[in-house]
Amino acid sequence: MKSTTANQNAFTLIELLVVLAIVTVLAALLLPVLSRTMEKAHQITCLKNVKQINLAIQMYVQENNQRMCGERMSASGDISWPPPPKPNDKKVWTWRVTVLPYTGEVGTNGAAALWDCPTRPPNWDMTSDEVDDDVQSSYGIAEDTLWANYGNGGVHSYADGLVVKPSQLLLLGDSQWSGPGISARFLKWDHPWLGYWHRSRCNFAFWDGHGEPLRAIKTVTDSPDDCMWGHDIWPHSVHLDARNNATPEYR
Repeated sequence: MKSTTANQNAFTLIELLVVLAIVTVLAALLLPVLSRTMEKAHQITCLKNVKQINLAIQMYVQENNQRMCGERMSASGDISWPPPPKPNDKKVWTWRVTVLPYTGEVGTNGAAALWDCPTRPPNWDMTSDEVDDDVQSSYGIAEDTLWANYGNGGVHSYADGLVVKPSQLLLLGDSQWSGPGISARFLKWDHPWLGYWHRSRCNFAFWDGHGEPLRAIKTVTDSPDDCMWGHDIWPHSVHLDARNNATPEYR
């Protein structure tokens, strides 16, 4: 008699399969929602990082005659301003090392939380020459307005006062390569060096201090006066060519 009652209270195989099917369907429905929610949180954290680094850059500019450092600089130096301390002597160093003191951090070759996008943490080969004397980072500076070559002592390459439309001129953004700069030219290169991992958007910071996520291809406009990469380092035709021939991940 007890055995019969136990059998009546037990799940049949069909009932168990139905329950498993329901759980599977619910998981399939909820997991994308949870994934989008988590990525949105990551994007917000990343955008805060971008804005904070931008603030450090603005502090640097204020203390250096309203001039921004170059994207790359050299130990050959410049008589107008001595280079900051570096972990490796006589190597090229980048804007990240320059603004590092203004972020309240010390040391290089390791990604602190501020320089680390939670969606795509930096994963560099720290033995490569490109990243000597640098801060391992998920972010690059817009090289189109901050050009400086290896070995030329290009310490101060751009004056803040020359920025005509600071609310639309890019200053820095997500990047997944070990170089210091990002460029509209990257849009058509095989290696996706611009960061597009926030649901096909990059977190960009602008010269006026604000930040926003944008589709990378939207930053290049038909008019050179409104192009977010701006200013004379590369002709606007170069930007248009990069936009019009962008690789699929940027479209």
